[in-house]
Amino acid sequence: MPQSKILTDTNSYLRLANSIRPLLCVEFGDQNYCLYVLPETNAEITKSSRLKTKFFWALEEEHCAERSRTVTISRQQKKLIADAYSFIWDHVESELPGPSRVDAMYLAHSYVLGFPVVTDDRDMHALANAFDIRTQKTLELLRLMVDSTHITLGGVSAVVAYWHYNQDLPADFRVDLTAIFGEHIPCP
Repeated sequence: MPQSKILTDTNSYLRLANSIRPLLCVEFGDQNYCLYVLPETNAEITKSSRLKTKFFWALEEEHCAERSRTVTISRQQKKLIADAYSFIWDHVESELPGPSRVDAMYLAHSYVLGFPVVTDDRDMHALANAFDIRTQKTLELLRLMVDSTHITLGGVSAVVAYWHYNQDLPADFRVDLTAIFGEHIPCP
């Protein structure tokens, strides 16, 4: 069965990669779900002193090597992605300021390739909705991982505790945690 690829944006990747190892390029569940990041994630991490300081572990060889494996894209798909990026970025500049160029690039890939994007960025969700692009929140991805027996509820609790410790709770965290996991995961 072919992989069911899922793109995870930089923020979602950084929220998960230190707790779930390996995170990327590992199939899980009956649908062979597999997470990927775009090369732009690596560039975002290495160019941002804030990210390099807060997420210093992301510069370790293990994580750099993991991020180096990306989705294979044909020449035709690259052209379609460039076209999609152009009209998505035009929409950002004219209608919905907030998302970054990297956000638009993730959504362009998703638009062309049909993969959902995992993000907790409200502006990115709004932009995705404008183009009917599928998105998930990080907590929804964690629910999928639990339902696919890739991680346990205890693993989710550890991830949530790490977010709390790192002061990096996703937008709408408290509402989403209860809606997605009920009372199974204690809210920090």
